[in-house]
Amino acid sequence: LVLAVLVALVLAASVADAALTTGKCLGQKQTAWGDLRKCQATERAKVLKGKAADLAKCQTKFQAKLTKINDKATKAVIPCRYGDNGDGTVTDYDTGLQWEKKDAADGAPALDNPHDVDNRYSWSLAADIFRTGTAFTDFLARLDDSESSDGVTEAPCFVGHCDWRLPTIVELRGIVDLTASACGSGSPCIAPVFGPTVATDYWSATTDATSPDVAWYVIGYVGGSFKGDDSHVRAVRAGL
Repeated sequence: LVLAVLVALVLAASVADAALTTGKCLGQKQTAWGDLRKCQATERAKVLKGKAADLAKCQTKFQAKLTKINDKATKAVIPCRYGDNGDGTVTDYDTGLQWEKKDAADGAPALDNPHDVDNRYSWSLAADIFRTGTAFTDFLARLDDSESSDGVTEAPCFVGHCDWRLPTIVELRGIVDLTASACGSGSPCIAPVFGPTVATDYWSATTDATSPDVAWYVIGYVGGSFKGDDSHVRAVRAGL
């Protein structure tokens, strides 16, 4: 009898996992992020009140929830990491980052459209090593621009957020998907949800510690290039 009950429970769990959809799975992760923020707020409030607090436990619980959800998604054989927000951005529910999608994959750059996948930008001016290149002065400036014509109202930044930036090398490597269709054969090593992507170098915001005139980039592997060179870019911000 006990064995029969255990088998029934296992079968029931298997059916539940198989019934899990990507939408439901991402919804569970969204809830987990909400619980994390509530926990962090509670612990910070304790600090303000002079009480003992433990912020680390919030992250530990959150990671355990994500692991459990990802295990269920694996059993159900469904994708459960990225969500297309329908506004030209993608949310990574594992890292909480919000990424810019690209468009206009016609082989012709159009710098007046910062989302054009064919655009290339420099990291810095050829004469220096600082963030003076068009990746910052043109690309990010357009995304983070909030102008006012009357001194009262402002034009919104990209999807209402003015904190877009270039990803760090760790963040950029994190969205490389070596299992993507035809990765390494002229197709980009990235999930299709990110929209048009060229199979060549994308700037990160990270400088090479041994060569200040070089910044790291990602193709499907990590490389470095002189900051005065032109490369592709994709913006990111903290989303969840």
